[in-house]
Amino acid sequence: MELGKKSQNLLFAQISSNHFMKRKAELLVLFIFLSFKLSLVLFPSLKAKELPEEVDLNPLLAESGWADRSLKWMIESGESHHFIRPDWIDTEIEEFLKDEQALSLIQNDLLRGDGLLADALTEAFHQLRVGSETAKKEVLEIAHEGKSKLWIPLLSHSQALWPLRNYLLYTPNSYPPVLFALKNWENGSPEALPDLVMETLLKTIDIKPSKSKNLEENWEIARRLARIGNDGRGAYFLASTTVRNEDSFYNAFWDKAEQRVRKDPVLSHEYTYRLERNKKSWNVLSRTLKDALASYEGKDFFIHYLVGRTEIKQQLQGRPLWLWEALMDKKVPFRIDLADEAYKRFLIQLEKDPKLLDFILWHLTRPAEAASEATKEALSQGLSKEEPICKIAMEWIWEAGPKWEGELQASSSWNLSEHTRHLNPATLRKSYQNGQFSRSDLLAIGDVLGSYLIRSDSAWADLVYSKTGRFPVVEKFFPLLVQYSPGCALAWLESLANNDQESFEAFGRWICNQPEHKVSLEQYDSWLNRAGDQLKEAVEKKEPLLGEEAQYFIDSFVKWTMGPGWEYILNRLWFETIIPEMLRKLIKNRWLSDKEQFWKWYRGICALPAAKTAIERVTNILVTGKEMELILQGIASWNYELADVCASNWDTIWEDPQKRTKIVEAILHCDGLSELNNILVFATENTLERPDERKIAQKIAAVYGRSSTEDIQEIIAQDPVVIRSLLPHWLESPQFAEHWKRSVFLTIKYGGQAPIIAQWMLSKKEAIEMWTESLAETMQENPFLLQAIITHIGRSIGGEISWAKEVRRIEERVMDGLLSDRIFWENLIVDKTGGIENETQKILYGLP
Repeated sequence: MELGKKSQNLLFAQISSNHFMKRKAELLVLFIFLSFKLSLVLFPSLKAKELPEEVDLNPLLAESGWADRSLKWMIESGESHHFIRPDWIDTEIEEFLKDEQALSLIQNDLLRGDGLLADALTEAFHQLRVGSETAKKEVLEIAHEGKSKLWIPLLSHSQALWPLRNYLLYTPNSYPPVLFALKNWENGSPEALPDLVMETLLKTIDIKPSKSKNLEENWEIARRLARIGNDGRGAYFLASTTVRNEDSFYNAFWDKAEQRVRKDPVLSHEYTYRLERNKKSWNVLSRTLKDALASYEGKDFFIHYLVGRTEIKQQLQGRPLWLWEALMDKKVPFRIDLADEAYKRFLIQLEKDPKLLDFILWHLTRPAEAASEATKEALSQGLSKEEPICKIAMEWIWEAGPKWEGELQASSSWNLSEHTRHLNPATLRKSYQNGQFSRSDLLAIGDVLGSYLIRSDSAWADLVYSKTGRFPVVEKFFPLLVQYSPGCALAWLESLANNDQESFEAFGRWICNQPEHKVSLEQYDSWLNRAGDQLKEAVEKKEPLLGEEAQYFIDSFVKWTMGPGWEYILNRLWFETIIPEMLRKLIKNRWLSDKEQFWKWYRGICALPAAKTAIERVTNILVTGKEMELILQGIASWNYELADVCASNWDTIWEDPQKRTKIVEAILHCDGLSELNNILVFATENTLERPDERKIAQKIAAVYGRSSTEDIQEIIAQDPVVIRSLLPHWLESPQFAEHWKRSVFLTIKYGGQAPIIAQWMLSKKEAIEMWTESLAETMQENPFLLQAIITHIGRSIGGEISWAKEVRRIEERVMDGLLSDRIFWENLIVDKTGGIENETQKILYGLP
């Protein structure tokens, strides 16, 4: 049945609204709707409780971390020298379960519908080597009877406790309140949230709203709710504000664990120290970001954030709209002439509301760049596998700006490839235009371009946004990327479905009006879901053949993006690529203006578990460049301070038998006039200082023509050349060889001979690789080493401007590595919120 234009738009708006509420990543409609319902519906039904301010429909605040307790974070990140670590929590769990209260709490939780706890108990019984059905029956018996014949064996089996440990560590603290909210609603309690909220919550997890369900159905609902995540949005967020009427196993355990921390002087001291250390690192970063946002560049970032790609944007969408409403009120429509006033309020709110920093820093996390990163990865892979993409790159990628001329040629990717190392981009283009490249040549060059792209966020940003006013180069690639990469197509489908309501509606209107009429307005939402499921299956199985719905989505989406949809795609790429890149530059420029403050912050975050991935990323960036070789050059220039700083790297090298053998053989087979001979002499003389080794050497020397009465040390002192004739024979003794090799190591590490070895390494490609690999390992084990190296490397060639530039380049690459590690920023935000501010007030100042 065909609809008139007006009725069609109304129907589409209704479908879009339902879809919008259904998606866990975009429940803003619920907030807007509830703003009109709070006084009429919500408050009368909740007379006995006050809702926190965050419920007052502020999506900006609802976007914040709401992290689990800092104590959980400490347990999970505990190191061997800590007391608050996983084996401590195992002891606490075992003690808590022996209390009669524990089984009663578990029974109540199971009856309330805690599916995660049911799964944890089932797995715990499995550890007792019982069958699946037996384990399930035991859990049901606990739920219905409050007892289990296997309970005592479970308590005495340490391996059976780990499922419960995982339940307590990884369940978000918002999860139990949501189960209370569901039970209140099903029982018709006066404390229940309105039907609108609870029905929306169930629809979000694809459950038909119903108050009559059996126990196992309730467990399945709870499992699905757990997968929503602790994102603090929409109906889930409102349900998580439910005040508990009775205790739960989860809450009771953590209350007792916190009491133990308060009462134990050792635990409370460690808790205080680790909490304050984390908080200090966050405070330093917060101050840096606030100062950066208060600068001229910060204002420019704010305006770009609101306005987007166009000069004047009449209507805001998504997070810019949330920010505007949080600053200017919902009743004030966006106008560019009010941007200055919004910016002033923004700076004021930064000082008042710490969660606003979460809102901004979220743009450095993976969810903020999901579609952009998928497109970047698809292009990087396509450049090494698909000839059409390589040809487009050879023709157009140079239009993206100077990074694709200068920095590309200076990159390790360019210099390590035999196809590019002796060429410059201009020569490469000319050779391509003359038809001098075969398919294999093109793919090899494409691999160089892809390797550079995947490591450079700024190079990717240049493909998305042209500073010269020309078209964005990514437009040339985009259709092929969606066609060739199911992962890229899936990322854009999920962006439509979850993150970009504007594009969702525009694409829906377009596809529903296509001549083939394969998708109607009523089917649009469900069709997207089916296509998404087929794409996920193809990605997981690496299946080249797609399902019918998935293939139709790709064909339609490509056709749309090549026509009216490109403006929407470019807007999304702008928001996911340019905004994060501007934020990175903003923070980086602040760090460069106060490098002492940066290194102070770096020292702090190195101690945090959140920094693990960042340290690995920084190290990998230094390895792929020539920074490790530069450090070796600094040592070779007789910078003894730098050599001492890097002394621990010789331990790493010496622990590897192959690397140790290479150095020893180089010293043994060196020319007598080589400086390596100095190490040979020093190591031998030091070995002969040992009485046992001296006796061995004396006996062996006598066998080869020396008098047994001669003092071998005096002979060597008079004629060091003697060493070279006798040493091979001495090393035939395992005892002498062991101590001689140890002496070589000590001579290099502590005897001032590191510059000589460094000079030798610089002349051998495999030795440079050996040094680089070992130093990377050493840096990851001791992240504080990096700052010490940079502090001393600047003195290697005093007064040379070029050397100072190299040091600055290393510092910038370290900063780039930190800013581009999206996992690090996710963890850092979560580590701070909920665990630091709240727990500091709640526990820290109440410690004995």
